Amino acid sequence: MKRLLLTLCLSILFLNGCVQTMILDEVQLIHSIGYDYYDEDRVEGTVSLPVYNMEGAIESEIISAVASTSRDARLELNAQASRPLHSGKITTILFNEELAEKTGIMPILDTFSRDATIGMRNFVALTAGSTKEILETTYPLEMEVASYIAELIEQNMERQNIPQANFHLFMKYYYEDGRDPFMPYIKQSEEHLQVDGVALFKGDRYVDKLNLTDSFVMKILLEPFANGTYEIELSEKNEFAVLRNIHSRTKFTIEKGTNTPAIDILIKFKGKVNEYSGEQIDDEKLKEITVKVTEKLESDASRLISLFQENNIDPIGMGSRVKGKTYHFNLEEWESYYPNANINVKAEVVITETGVRE
Repeated sequence: MKRLLLTLCLSILFLNGCVQTMILDEVQLIHSIGYDYYDEDRVEGTVSLPVYNMEGAIESEIISAVASTSRDARLELNAQASRPLHSGKITTILFNEELAEKTGIMPILDTFSRDATIGMRNFVALTAGSTKEILETTYPLEMEVASYIAELIEQNMERQNIPQANFHLFMKYYYEDGRDPFMPYIKQSEEHLQVDGVALFKGDRYVDKLNLTDSFVMKILLEPFANGTYEIELSEKNEFAVLRNIHSRTKFTIEKGTNTPAIDILIKFKGKVNEYSGEQIDDEKLKEITVKVTEKLESDASRLISLFQENNIDPIGMGSRVKGKTYHFNLEEWESYYPNANINVKAEVVITETGVRE
């Protein structure tokens, strides 16, 4: 028994000796990192580091470096830091549009995926301008820029029109047959930031952007959810209604056993009228709103799918869904068929409340 206890104690001591410890006072934690296109051979990396002021509030310190790879940029950034930089608290990874369009972003993301300290649930986002400028800007009422960006993205995914996206999902969709990745699109607007839609990728290269309305439709096609807004025009001049989605679910019916299947999409949508430009909503007007929402959902979803087909991208994973229904799935045959595939969309709409009825 004594020999067993001695063996256990020695084992614990040995394991403790193998664990790499990190003392927070001896490192600088990166909260956000951005990458910009510098030239065809180099990128500029910028990190946001939290700094506590005299009142105990968190502010941001920004440092940047230019290098040929993200690994070299990390070395250059460390050369400017008073303590070693640590990636364990990164919340957002930003890429500027020019970099994602010209060179692709997978070499950088691949480096992060091999870093055990990086959380796979971190947000990734594309920026309209310089990520360095975004991280350097001081925003009114926002003390720490990394927290501001992370909360901005999270709020737009959880309660607004942006589909779920993060580092893990981008990597998953990148490697998945029959699917392409996407991420939120951010831009600066005067003294604040705003999520301006969804950035679409072919592989790791940026190819197009969806506005907020189309992002909402894409979200409906991708996931069941209970938020978001949708505006429709009605028959009278300057007459419109804004719906708040309270429940949506989409069903894909795919012909089995073939790489060139017939595909039907059914959108089940329940919502309430959150805003109406007219005086009141009677039963006749409610019926008109229901018909208009049905027509617009079907039209917007069909147009969006056609846009994906024209760009030969598949962010809603149509090919992945076909693969799940086809035992001998042939990716090349599907990719040849996809741009001209006949995909039919129908919507079933129920308005549960008006919220503005007199």
